Amino acid sequence: MNKIVMSNKQGICLIILFLSSSSLVLSLAREAKRDIWIAMILGLAVSLLIVTMYSRILSRFPDKNLYEINITVFGRIIGSIINFIFLFYAFYLGALVLANFSMFIGVVGLEFTPLSVVSFAVIIIIIYGVKNGIEVLGRWSEFFAKIVFPVIIIVTLLILNMVNVNNLKPILENGIKPVLDGTLSVITFPYAELIIFTLIFNSKMFKGGNNIYKTFIYGLLLGGILVSVNVIGSYIAIGPFAYESSYFPIYSAVSRINIRDILQRIEIIIAVTFMIGGFLKMSACILACCNGIVTILKLKDYKFLVTPVSLLLLIVSLTTYKSMMEMITGVKNYNYVSMIVQIIIPLILFIIIEIKSRLSKSK
Repeated sequence: MNKIVMSNKQGICLIILFLSSSSLVLSLAREAKRDIWIAMILGLAVSLLIVTMYSRILSRFPDKNLYEINITVFGRIIGSIINFIFLFYAFYLGALVLANFSMFIGVVGLEFTPLSVVSFAVIIIIIYGVKNGIEVLGRWSEFFAKIVFPVIIIVTLLILNMVNVNNLKPILENGIKPVLDGTLSVITFPYAELIIFTLIFNSKMFKGGNNIYKTFIYGLLLGGILVSVNVIGSYIAIGPFAYESSYFPIYSAVSRINIRDILQRIEIIIAVTFMIGGFLKMSACILACCNGIVTILKLKDYKFLVTPVSLLLLIVSLTTYKSMMEMITGVKNYNYVSMIVQIIIPLILFIIIEIKSRLSKSK
C-alpha cells in the first residue's frame, strides 16, 4: 500500500462520499430535538479536532497506516491486540452499513425482495471494487463527486424552500444534556468514523508529499457542512415529530418537494446518492479489515482475503438484524462502544507519540 499514489482531491472526494452515505438517509442528532442545529455545529467543531489528531499521528509515520503505527509504538503483542480491536470495528461497521443499505432498498424500492438477494448483489460488486484497490476507488469517487455534489446542493436549496424556522424554537427547552447527547451521537456517527481511513491511508500515498492534513480536514469540512445543512434543513422542513419518528427523515423531506406539480418525486436522487456513498463506505471498511489481517499475520497481499471477508460480512449483516426497528434498538450503545476506537485509543497513541517525540528532541 505504501507505493500507491493518489491525489488529495481523490482523497477528499472519498471522505465526502463516505460521510454523505448513511448520513443523508438516517436521522442524525435525534437526541437534541429542536436544538439539532447546535448539536450539528458542535459535533463538526469537535470532530475537526479529532481528525487533526488522526492526521498528526499519520504524519509522524509517513509510510505507515494506523495498523503499522500501533505495532511500532506498542510492540508486536500489544499492537496486534489493539489492531484486532480496530479490525473488528471496521468489520462491524461494514456489516451495519450493508444492513442499512439493504433495508433502505427494501423499504423504499424492492419491498417484496428478500434482503439476502439485495445484500448478495451488493457484496459481489463490492468484492470487485475492493480487489481493484484504493486507487480505483479514489478515481471512482472523483468521477461521481462531480455528479453527486451539484445535485445534493440543488436538492438542499429545494428543501430550504419548505422550511419553518419555528420548528427550532424554543432554544434549549430541555437544557444542555440533550444537546450534548446529540453532539456525541453526531461525532461517533458519521464524523469520527473517518478513523477507517487511518487504517487505509498513509501520508506517502498522496501526490505532493505529506498532505494528509489537507485530505482529512478539507474532506471533513466539506462533507460535514453538506450533511449538516441537509439534516437541519430536513428537520425544519418536516418538523420535530416527523423527523424523530421517521427511519429516513431526509428521504421523507425530499419526497415532499412539489413545485407546481412539475418538479416532484425527486427523492430518487437521495436514494442514488446513498447507494453510491454506501458502496464506497462498505468498500473502505472491507479494505480496512483486510489491511488489518495482513498486518497482524504478516502477509504480503490482501486481495485473496477480500472474498472470504466480504462473504463473512454478508452473513453477519443478514443474521444480526432482521428489521430496521431491531437494528435501531440494537445499536443504541454504538456511540459509547465506538468512542473507544474513534477517540480513546487514538488519543492514548497520540499522547505516547508526542511524549516520545519531545523526549527525543530534548536529548
